[in-house]
Amino acid sequence: MKKLGITILVMLLLALNCTSTQAKYSYKSVEPECFEEPVKIRATCYCEHGITASGQQTRYGIAAGKKEWLGMVCEINQVNEDGSVGPLIGYFEFADTGAGMDSDGDGKGDTIRDGKSIDIWVDNLWEAYNWVGTYGDYVYIKIFRGEG
Repeated sequence: MKKLGITILVMLLLALNCTSTQAKYSYKSVEPECFEEPVKIRATCYCEHGITASGQQTRYGIAAGKKEWLGMVCEINQVNEDGSVGPLIGYFEFADTGAGMDSDGDGKGDTIRDGKSIDIWVDNLWEAYNWVGTYGDYVYIKIFRGEG
């Protein structure tokens, strides 16, 4: 039932966004982990097929983020050439976690775990290359609770 509610929420948000990529939402953050304003963050891709940290099968629309973001939804926008928030890429559910890239040189990934990057699930390596070629290494995200 929870999956259905989240799917309906995401589809509703996508439908609302069809009229304008600059749509504003009236949600309010329910905790500091939610971002009311867009935050620029590193975005990578993964294409491992399997079960996510939340128990779902990997599929398009899933992102990996820090553990505290599990079950939340993020709006992802491109970064314009001038660094401002660009067009909408889509809405993704944080249904997975991960370690991320090694940012401190200890040989262990930490950027996803620390909320410094996200990982977007794609079906294969070609799609991962395509993502980076299309959107670059950084995106803007807004995180909010998806309830339904």
